[in-house]
Amino acid sequence: MNSLQKQASTERSESHETFLVAFEKNLLTLNDSVEVELLLKKLQFLGINFDPFQSEVGNECGQIMDQLGLTAHMKNPYLATNILLRLLDKTEEKLNNLKQ
Repeated sequence: MNSLQKQASTERSESHETFLVAFEKNLLTLNDSVEVELLLKKLQFLGINFDPFQSEVGNECGQIMDQLGLTAHMKNPYLATNILLRLLDKTEEKLNNLKQ
């Protein structure tokens, strides 16, 4: 791997990490369990209906990814799965904390 490829790969992973940190910060500001539950349902819908290995993205999945700012981060199927699982985990954790 040449240095340009390494640099591009590092920039992409930093971009994804930045997105995840920003998502978590925004999640921390939410105090309405209904709003967090809706977010969780959207992420669960993506988890069930979005296939990152397919070139075609369904209309509903595309809309949700656009709303959440995920579209650019879901190009790599392996990274998309990782990101989605991390978002689901953080969102579910927030919802559980709000319900306690």
